[in-house]
Amino acid sequence: MQNRVYSEQFDDIYFSPEDGLAESEFVFLRGNDLPARWRGREQFTIAETGFGTGLNFLLTCKCFTETADKNAQLHYISFEKYPLSRDEIAAALECWRDELNPYLDDFINAYPLRVPGFHRVQLGHNIFLTLIFDDANKALPELIVPRGVDAWFLDGFAPAKNPDMWSDNVFAQMARLSANNATFATFTAAGFVKRGLRDAGFEVRKDVGYGRKRERLVGCFASDAPEQPENFPTKPRVAIIGGGLAGTSCAYVLEGLADVTIFEGADALASGASGNRVALCNPRFSAHRDENADFFTAAYAQAVRTLSALGAAVDYNRTTTLNLVTDEGKEKRFADVLQNWGWHEDHMSMMSAEVATDYAGVVLAHDALSLPDSFSINPHKLCNVYAAQADVRLNTSVTDLIRTGDQWLVNGEAFDAVILACGIGVLRFCDLDALELYKVRGQVSYISETPTSKGLKCNICYRGYLAPAQDGVHALGSTFTKWIDHTDILDDDHSENIERLSTVLPDIAAEAAPVNGWAGFRTSLPDRFPIIGGVPDRESWQNPKNLRSARTTAGNDLPYVYISAAHGSHGTIGSLAGAHMIADMLLQRPYSLSHDVVESLQVNRFLKRDKRKGRI
Repeated sequence: MQNRVYSEQFDDIYFSPEDGLAESEFVFLRGNDLPARWRGREQFTIAETGFGTGLNFLLTCKCFTETADKNAQLHYISFEKYPLSRDEIAAALECWRDELNPYLDDFINAYPLRVPGFHRVQLGHNIFLTLIFDDANKALPELIVPRGVDAWFLDGFAPAKNPDMWSDNVFAQMARLSANNATFATFTAAGFVKRGLRDAGFEVRKDVGYGRKRERLVGCFASDAPEQPENFPTKPRVAIIGGGLAGTSCAYVLEGLADVTIFEGADALASGASGNRVALCNPRFSAHRDENADFFTAAYAQAVRTLSALGAAVDYNRTTTLNLVTDEGKEKRFADVLQNWGWHEDHMSMMSAEVATDYAGVVLAHDALSLPDSFSINPHKLCNVYAAQADVRLNTSVTDLIRTGDQWLVNGEAFDAVILACGIGVLRFCDLDALELYKVRGQVSYISETPTSKGLKCNICYRGYLAPAQDGVHALGSTFTKWIDHTDILDDDHSENIERLSTVLPDIAAEAAPVNGWAGFRTSLPDRFPIIGGVPDRESWQNPKNLRSARTTAGNDLPYVYISAAHGSHGTIGSLAGAHMIADMLLQRPYSLSHDVVESLQVNRFLKRDKRKGRI
């Protein structure tokens, strides 16, 4: 008998104290006729209403790997309002370590930060978990599953103790998201659950329960909707135009799922804004939890998981980032962020100047918002690691992009899909006059480590940033200028970076001596939010009636042309989240971001804005 794993919120246990593993297999796998139903399928999607310890997920991973077709993919979606910690999960499942490994250890290592929203976790080459830390009633309407859910694991706590998890809203969303002949299984046989599922359109029957429970419910959803024809290649050829972070991250996420070719006009990857040698991982803070906050939360958490695994290959250096409270505006904004974003205190907290000084190793005069999971990496190396498995064409500018039949010709070569990830160069390929894209020049100063700065242990962010020294050199950045159109290193920009530093760390600034620098152009938009998703064609761009919702489509009007651009100063994290979203759209798999976030990232948001303001 294993330990009882207990939820204080719901006064209930997570699984049977007799044998939770056998219960999970009996109720959820056998109840959904698995593994028989995923044999012969290229993709199979399961959705679960309560993640808990992850027992159902890990057992499903093991069963799928052992019984599914060799190249089949499992997509597993699960919701958890009160996520356990990594250590709590490891302790709860320790008694089944032998049965559940290597999946248990791999999952523990990849477990998301306990921050609200959507989290995409990949185990191996073919298991994709979309773990959503939120109330299922709120999150289910935000879920996009283009091919539909094939099986449901209804595993909330007992209906009498957690009735919200068994609501009519949940049942209605299950019907909306279900594929034809989707099945469900649950441990309960409660009458109102049976009636709710039937009212939502499910066929429901009672079956033998597990252990002491006499009965449980199973059933299926028979939809009148026609099956969607499969006319897209299983492993498509994808052309990516642009060899910076936006483009190479797409190549990385599509690795093994598509044949990828990167077209880069320069003689090396990361030749533009991605060519910096030190980049800090920091979300963009907004006062409220809105689409902007949810995107950067998901992007930051994704980057923490992914880039830590790449380690020394990308100069990964985990260092707490301290965002200094330098004025009343930041004081209010950071207080709002702490209150509204809902991050666990393990991942975000406010520090007094005294405590921040102890963490930083240098004297700080300001309180700080601390991000202990933050880090720095080398974007230039990261781009090359991202693109390691792609066909990279350097010194190859794209001059022609032409639609022919079901494919696109890129410089005369046929591809199934195209991703535009070339910064402001996307305007060469899209008739998007409403996009107010602009370039911002940024210069980073590399300054020598001094006796005063040698103790610095944290990234320090203010109106600029200072990173701990690597090989005796600090990265100090960064200027933001729209009016300079070259990347020559300027002494005036060095002086500007040092002047900003002097407002928070005057002693280090007084000794600062630039030994080198780097300058590049970032692409941005007035709302300081990227554009990621499908590219509308000229007719749909000019005619608002042709706009379509990403809730039911990929948001694409030009077939299989996607864009990832305008990441500004948050490209390290935003580009990776964008790459996952584009891969979801392209491969028609469950989306790794919520519907409202997806909509807010679309190019069409500017058309909607102009229509709202009466400009069109």
